[in-house]
Amino acid sequence: MQTHPFIESVVNRIIGITLAVVAWMVYAWLLFCYGQEGLWNACLDGLVSVGLLAVAGFLYGYVDGTIHALQIRVALAVLVQAISLAGAFELQVLLEQGTTDDFVHTIPLRLVFGILCWIVLLQWYRMNRTDDQEFEEASEIETVEPVQAEEAFLDRVSVKDGSRIHIIHLNELLYLQAGGDYVTLFTPDGQFVKEQTMKYFETHLPPTVFVRIHRSCIVNTEQILRVELFGKENYQVRLKNGVCLRASNGGYKLLKERLSL
Repeated sequence: MQTHPFIESVVNRIIGITLAVVAWMVYAWLLFCYGQEGLWNACLDGLVSVGLLAVAGFLYGYVDGTIHALQIRVALAVLVQAISLAGAFELQVLLEQGTTDDFVHTIPLRLVFGILCWIVLLQWYRMNRTDDQEFEEASEIETVEPVQAEEAFLDRVSVKDGSRIHIIHLNELLYLQAGGDYVTLFTPDGQFVKEQTMKYFETHLPPTVFVRIHRSCIVNTEQILRVELFGKENYQVRLKNGVCLRASNGGYKLLKERLSL
């Protein structure tokens, strides 16, 4: 299973769901006002159309960065719009609302909205890749400059959960993922959220064991089963428990250096 920008980040998931809901509401409103559809039908129509666009956009995230030919990108965009239109038309047939001419009348509106949504999504994926590249460049700079002074590294991490305090030993820590102003720690016993930055853990966890393979992920190298390449310079790290983590190009180079590969 390949990693995905929306899966690896809680913030991305929240933003994605919020934008999908907003897009559905706007689309339903446009169909109601300009598509001459009833409110209920407009809401259902918008749900199907935006839902299909959202599913297609989510699946595209698995191949983003591996498709470089413009013709293929255009063909995918056309296919996605065709699927969205077909779903909306099928809904109209099932509801027995309006005629084919009524649906044809709304096609320009549907295409403009669908293409705009697709362009916004592709731009977001591109910006996400740009952030990864900036992280890679920063990682390369940090690896060139050796640490002069030895720091005391953590041997355990404490996490407060209500009135309880969990003590997580480093050998129990599988990996860490960033989520805004906090970090989620993954262990065999579950997930624990700590209000701390990835930079803190990157500098306070033993570098011989923990490696930052992505701007939003630090992994315990002792839990790595293998590293796989998919697409062009896209890597994923598979752990012993079956979890797959995305690794940036810079993170992969750092991992190879730490593991002396």
